[in-house]
Amino acid sequence: MNINETKAISRDDNDVAGLDSRLTPTVYTGAEFLCYGDSLTAGYCSPEFAPYADALSESLGGAAVDHAGMSGWTAERMVRRADSDRESAFGLVYPGLRRLVRCRSGRRYSVVILMAGTNDLGFVPAEAIAANLARLHSMCHDAGVNTVAVTVPQSAFASDVTARGRLSLREKQREVNDLLRDFAADANSGSGSSRERRCLFVDMESRVPWSEGSADWMSDGLHMSKAGYEKFGRLLGPLISNFVEGAKRGEERKPSW
Repeated sequence: MNINETKAISRDDNDVAGLDSRLTPTVYTGAEFLCYGDSLTAGYCSPEFAPYADALSESLGGAAVDHAGMSGWTAERMVRRADSDRESAFGLVYPGLRRLVRCRSGRRYSVVILMAGTNDLGFVPAEAIAANLARLHSMCHDAGVNTVAVTVPQSAFASDVTARGRLSLREKQREVNDLLRDFAADANSGSGSSRERRCLFVDMESRVPWSEGSADWMSDGLHMSKAGYEKFGRLLGPLISNFVEGAKRGEERKPSW
């Protein structure tokens, strides 16, 4: 999928989110799931985009999956701009996350798959990165939308292979992912049959790890290749299928506002 085919999210006068590659007003598409994050969600693999949402859709039996990838954005910026009605990332226009999950058409996403934090690793403490990721998840939960917490991926700058001289980034990535795992566990309140599963933690770094020369990664060491994104989405589907089916059957949750 090239950049002209990549769907971006727009809005109409009633503040209803939807997808449209021409950036014209539209209504909510009715898609069940939304993948939200940075350039790794956008599927950046210069000179094109190949979002893992496409392969995820296929692995979930053709389920409708939207994606909003804020290329170059940190998790902190995603939080700060969550209420924005129009943000641009590499020529694609999206509302902020809180607007995306507060659909006014009477329907909303049942699950948001969140993967972010890569752009924060170089200069933001692990605790702050994890706190911002938690805020993004909580925005969805407050809107009655369940979430999948995907680990911050490896890269040439945060992997065991290149740990020499960059060990702090690898350690920070692991710490963020550990804190994200703890958040997901805490988000699932209740006990026994009354336990409410709002957040599923999924560790993907061992399934699509970075290694030098890997066909799954671009030479920049930061972004996956087209084949890598396809593999990522294909492997993610079976790991979340039971969770998203439960949310789809819904166990309908009311917004907290």
